[in-house]
Amino acid sequence: MKSSVLKENLKEGLMVVERIATKSLSLPVLNNILMTATKNTLELSATDLEIAVTYTILSKNEQEGLVVIPSKALSQFVGLLSDQSVDLETKEGTLLVKGKNQRANLKTIPADDFPIIPPIQNPKFSITIPAQLLCEGISQIAQLASPNQARPEISGIFFSFSQKELRVVATDSFRLGEKTLPLEKENGVDAHFILPQKGAREILNIFSEKTSSVEISLSANQVLFDYHAPQNPSEPSIQIISRLIEGEYPNYQDVIPSKYQTTIKAKKIELLNQLKAASIFSNKIQEIHVVADPKKKAIELSARSAEFGENDSTLQASIEGKGGEASFNWRFLIDGLSHIKTSDVEFKMNGSDGPASLKGVQEEGYQYIIMPLRV
Repeated sequence: MKSSVLKENLKEGLMVVERIATKSLSLPVLNNILMTATKNTLELSATDLEIAVTYTILSKNEQEGLVVIPSKALSQFVGLLSDQSVDLETKEGTLLVKGKNQRANLKTIPADDFPIIPPIQNPKFSITIPAQLLCEGISQIAQLASPNQARPEISGIFFSFSQKELRVVATDSFRLGEKTLPLEKENGVDAHFILPQKGAREILNIFSEKTSSVEISLSANQVLFDYHAPQNPSEPSIQIISRLIEGEYPNYQDVIPSKYQTTIKAKKIELLNQLKAASIFSNKIQEIHVVADPKKKAIELSARSAEFGENDSTLQASIEGKGGEASFNWRFLIDGLSHIKTSDVEFKMNGSDGPASLKGVQEEGYQYIIMPLRV
């Protein structure tokens, strides 16, 4: 292999793929990246056997070829080069990395030892969605999923495609977030899958600032997120392939109430500030008690701690319905509010036992369901 590539493009690509290259004692080859020069491109690939990322940039290749090299050492060295371009050449078991006044020889390992990244073949489903829209949806709910060995299906993010929309859902069984995203073109096939949370985080890390679209292709046990910008050939192409979580996602819509006893409308910032103040005095189960009083047109927040004391506050709000009270985990309330994008929020309650809902006033597509504490 003998190639020349812009330093900034190589540096950015290495930063992306080296996050996937894991420290593995049983499979040290996973600490490396695969570099492939073909035609006029250079591909950088890494995998942890659950996720694989391929980052493709333009390059000038005098000789095609491939090499497997330590990701960290190469990334650190390239980052310190002051040249605009970097020359790469394989020589007798090493990779020569050369700038104008600096050079390094990195030891390589046999390319045959690197795991094969299986491609998506004959996908049963494919749809295109703007990268920023996809990331916006995932960012509002991804933090809700949590590892669960007893119920692995809720450890990931649920993607559900219908004719005109995509719903992304996550839950830890105590709270649930759902974001509905419109599709630019009608989809002729209904499909769904469960993406591991790590895959969702990599989508956010890699695509959140991209301005073109992502093509999502689904096979029996894998999903491909393929980013390319045909209007800008100099922009890198990026592929994320992830395994899927097997199993059936719970019928989450059964836990979303069709009606509520009480609807509260309040200022998001004011409610957040009072919750943060009350959290200082919450007990070991992080309890905050909420009372909605339609007559006073206010909600009352209170917290009690044997260690620190107690806190009471009142927030003026619009309240419709019968009113009521319930106790909640303050962290869960703050998480839900923090991902609402509007200045006014709608907080719906069903007493001390029923699920409550948080959403933005006039914010389409996002809702956050939270269960009260049973105290």
